[in-house]
Amino acid sequence: MALVLSGQGEKTSPVLKWTRKYSAYLCYPLALAGIVWLLLLPLPSFSRRAYFSENAMMPGQAKTAFGTHEHVAATNMIDTELQALQESNKDDAATRASALLGVFEKLGLDSEMQRFKFEHVPGIGETKGTNVHGILRAPRSDAVEALLIAASWTTSDNRTNINAVRLMAGLAKFASEQTYWAKDVIFVVTDSGEKGIEAWLRAYHGINAVAPIHVRSGIIQAAMSLELPAAAKYSELGVFFEGKSGELPNLDFVNIVQRISQIERIPAFLHGMRDPPRGASLYERYMRSAHLLLRQVRSQAIGLTVGVHAPFLRYRIDALTISGIVSADDPVGSQSSVTGGVAPEMVSPATIRALGRTIESTMRSLNNLLEHFHQSFFFYILPANQRYISIGDYIPAAGLMVGSLLFQAMHLWWMQGSDDLRSSNARTRIERMNKYYSLLRRTLPNGLGIILRVHALGVLLLAIPLVVPHAVLTHTTSTAYVFTMGLASISMVLHISDVYWAARKRALVDWRQLKALIEVYVAVALACLSVMNFSLAVVMFAVVGLPLLVTRVCEYTTKKQRVANLVVLLATSPICVLGLWRTALLGLNPMDFASSPFRLFLEDFHHFSSLMYPLLCLVYWPVNLLCMVVALIP
Repeated sequence: MALVLSGQGEKTSPVLKWTRKYSAYLCYPLALAGIVWLLLLPLPSFSRRAYFSENAMMPGQAKTAFGTHEHVAATNMIDTELQALQESNKDDAATRASALLGVFEKLGLDSEMQRFKFEHVPGIGETKGTNVHGILRAPRSDAVEALLIAASWTTSDNRTNINAVRLMAGLAKFASEQTYWAKDVIFVVTDSGEKGIEAWLRAYHGINAVAPIHVRSGIIQAAMSLELPAAAKYSELGVFFEGKSGELPNLDFVNIVQRISQIERIPAFLHGMRDPPRGASLYERYMRSAHLLLRQVRSQAIGLTVGVHAPFLRYRIDALTISGIVSADDPVGSQSSVTGGVAPEMVSPATIRALGRTIESTMRSLNNLLEHFHQSFFFYILPANQRYISIGDYIPAAGLMVGSLLFQAMHLWWMQGSDDLRSSNARTRIERMNKYYSLLRRTLPNGLGIILRVHALGVLLLAIPLVVPHAVLTHTTSTAYVFTMGLASISMVLHISDVYWAARKRALVDWRQLKALIEVYVAVALACLSVMNFSLAVVMFAVVGLPLLVTRVCEYTTKKQRVANLVVLLATSPICVLGLWRTALLGLNPMDFASSPFRLFLEDFHHFSSLMYPLLCLVYWPVNLLCMVVALIP
């Protein structure tokens, strides 16, 4: 309390006096130190060699048996069914699901088909689809726990994923012949990607299930998603593990997949990125690690995931996606039917055997789990294959960035008001204290009122799609909605500035006090966010924290300073940043409003409770507007 309310600093602790004396000189060095810390993370000295914390997993210790003639023949069962559908001109999603249901039943699985209509908010749009799942009952348990293998009919880049469905049928045939299973094995195939898996999970757990399912097993301990686009063979695999809101599976799970894939001679690399060769220079290794870390930041912060594993992480189910990497000169890779038909077969039996044995060995390791994953890390970043950075090594960067905001906030708070309030004359201490608290009583309600008014606009931005869903029905309406909110925001900024310019002689609000309050709010938000989603916290500091730090660092003496500050704030505003992101990073047409980031964030918020859209409405946009107010008021 003394730290917040003290305007003079007499008779306080030495720490408070030291902080008040040097706070003005610490904010920018701390921010720079946080950025430098982030830039040092790709260095090999910052990461450690991965290891297994759960000794019971025993990866690669069991002898694999997948790959017999019967298993390979089972992979072709779905081809026969789909070929019959093509000949009868009935090749749609429902009939494909019925065909797959028949295959699962022939393999002896307890099977069920779920027809769902996934519509969280009326008017946003609905997803209709069909899920099929089959359960292999474990002979050595009572259906208390389960493992899961999932796939979608199409990959994340809208290519056919028929090879994953084929492999799933072969794995089901193989698993039904074994007697060592201590957990049920669930096979799930959806035609709607992540939304289909989300609908299935809600029905499985009985959460607002519009289309309930009746064939269930026990608690799902771990899940694997398969993405195998059409190809002649896969020389390597990619491992994708990020969730929609920064959730991560246990690190042991990622290590198991990578270790087993090496044993089966079809190596799995993080995001499909190979490590640089053994003789590579430090610069080459640094750039490769930095590239991999940037990919993880994009996936965790924005929610652009590969595979259908992300919904499982929301339910505390450790999950990841194994994706086949297709070479550019693959003769089959260019043939990728999206809606139906049968893609050319994988001509290499060795590829089928290696993939199947990788999944088999991973499932056998998971079958050894005595309890839920708990011993290894849940908070980590991976700069290279078989290496990790724990939370204790990367979280100091967030602490330094948050500290820079807090130190500047303390300095501005102590510097508010006129110079006579900071006099060191002991005789006038009581008079100065009275003036100081009088200033707080007069200006603090006005400053808090500005913050609440601007955030009310953010709440309106968040609530309009819920209350008036037709606002995002069409591309043109969605775009008009965003730009209308932008114009309303600028109008509010100009109105607030005009009011306080007209009353500048009465000192209704102090810009130092207002900026200090904003910085404390942003610092608390970033500190909480850094623990939940470190990548998103770094992105928010880049687009919110840094512009806030450089906003009005001193009293403006010319109009050019205000204009320059406003130009910086407009360049870092949500509309500019999201527009640059969609064109530069995603390579989308600027006029393609159907795939605007605003619509993507809104959709992820409704379906998967993603954090990006609420942060955009309640932190990013309001703070950017408040910075404009700070730059404009006298």
